[in-house]
Amino acid sequence: MKPGVGIVEEAHAGHLETMLAYVEGQALDRQETFHEWEAELPPDARAAFAGLKDSDAIRASILEAFPGNTVHNVSGMNEVYVSNMGAKGSDRAFLQQHIDGPFGLLPFVTLLRCLVVVRGNDRVTTVFAAQKTQNTLRTGEFCWLDYNRDIHHIVKSGEPDDLLDDSRICLKVHYAVVPRWLAPIRGLFAGWNETYNRRARDLFVASKNPQSAIGRFLGGIVNAGTFLYPLFFQYVGILNLLVLLLFWGVTSGHPTERVYLFSFVHYFLYFVAHLFRAVEPGRFARDATLFQLVALGTLFYQYGRTGFDAPSLAVAALGFGLTGLAFLRLGSDRTYFGAEFGVVPPGKVAGFPYGVIPHPMIVGKLVGFAGLALHAPFRAAWWPLLLAHVACYVVVLCQEVANRHVGDTYRFEATYRDFARFHQRTGNVVVHLFSTGIGLLGVCGLVGAGALALGATPSMAVSFAAVLYAFFCAYTAPDQTAVASILYTGFVLAVYLSIPTLGWLISAVLVVVGWVAQDVSHIVFRERTYMSSYQRGRGAVGQFVLHSVLLVPLLCRAAFFRTALSRAA
Repeated sequence: MKPGVGIVEEAHAGHLETMLAYVEGQALDRQETFHEWEAELPPDARAAFAGLKDSDAIRASILEAFPGNTVHNVSGMNEVYVSNMGAKGSDRAFLQQHIDGPFGLLPFVTLLRCLVVVRGNDRVTTVFAAQKTQNTLRTGEFCWLDYNRDIHHIVKSGEPDDLLDDSRICLKVHYAVVPRWLAPIRGLFAGWNETYNRRARDLFVASKNPQSAIGRFLGGIVNAGTFLYPLFFQYVGILNLLVLLLFWGVTSGHPTERVYLFSFVHYFLYFVAHLFRAVEPGRFARDATLFQLVALGTLFYQYGRTGFDAPSLAVAALGFGLTGLAFLRLGSDRTYFGAEFGVVPPGKVAGFPYGVIPHPMIVGKLVGFAGLALHAPFRAAWWPLLLAHVACYVVVLCQEVANRHVGDTYRFEATYRDFARFHQRTGNVVVHLFSTGIGLLGVCGLVGAGALALGATPSMAVSFAAVLYAFFCAYTAPDQTAVASILYTGFVLAVYLSIPTLGWLISAVLVVVGWVAQDVSHIVFRERTYMSSYQRGRGAVGQFVLHSVLLVPLLCRAAFFRTALSRAA
């Protein structure tokens, strides 16, 4: 989720001036940060704070990003925050990548921290890791972020230990954002965050300017925790961990199939990220790096088990070394489609191997695989794996050369608005939840039956297909909708894995039943089908494909995050 940035309304200029006057009237130590809870402010400052936290611009920005949700103030977390970004004690925590809160694993519920700038400073920039974006906020601007999920840090220009000429003054305003159907737990969720925030802030204040061994110890604890906690989300991520555990579980007792299952996820990530260009750049880089390392580690491990061959290793080292050199020339951002995502400007890269060897990163991989194949025992045991890797990289190369994508036109919300016009009745949406699940179970059965016919294990093939679809949802749909879609897909997969293997006939029947049930539902609830709106127009085939692959996210959006009919129409 991209952090929301905007400007409060002009009508709040007086509120900003009141807050500035209040802070400047305090006798502040410029070497320390200053915190003041909203509830402890004097009446005039508290009234100004209340006006700013109810800004229509802020709420509109949040609801645009979280359709179908309710937004409520969490006033117990709100505070005035003044900082010179010094380098003492736990102040260092803001200069390293961190996540503010610990409840990021709770699905659907979100706690937003919104910084409303009373006095900005051009030397201070907030950098968001997953989105590859940064914001230098000025007076009157606001920026909200996910308190429990967004990895971010502060960059201060100049010498690290230098104090700012003018302290940056912000209001930290907090909002609990939950879907309407989870409204009963909003207070509980807000209370957890409020309790954690107060205790964490007490520890932060106690350690921000340590004068004793205990203070320095507390400062070290704050900084260490702030550093370690986001590492998991920055380099692994919960979905990736669940995928690795799933693959490990379903391949128990099948070491050969385990190798294949772990080897090809990253190619699919390349394909979807390049085609749709809707995923957060940092998330794609993390996922692709992790699964590529797993694939290569698996490959090298199997190579080592067959012994070593000097000529083979020399050629492989040359190829993979070329890839490594190309990576160093490109840098991480360009390697993971930074130019395509708009993170870095497009342009040619100078320096060998670029300008000498075309597409050296992929060519290096192909040479590396060829080098491994020179080792006869390894080639005899794993030639299908090597050929599959080569074929996948050829597909990636063709996609990059052709540069065909839908990133300029694809917008999930635009597609959803078209879909929602034909799924406004609650009964129709509920029937679709069941009928789509039946059809998806049938698709799983067809995949499993096909795998069985080819001599593979159905549960592994279906798990692999379900994982790819989960990543597709994560890379093409907004966060809440993506989570719902992944859970929906996971439920169908769990059902498939818990029942006897489905054959061709039963699987086909399930697909037909799911399809027919949807058409009957449209008739019963007197709504046209979405397909009827485009089936006779230009590009109908492409629209049908997009409609089909996005059906689960579109349905989850309609079922769990619906907006008013007038907005959906």
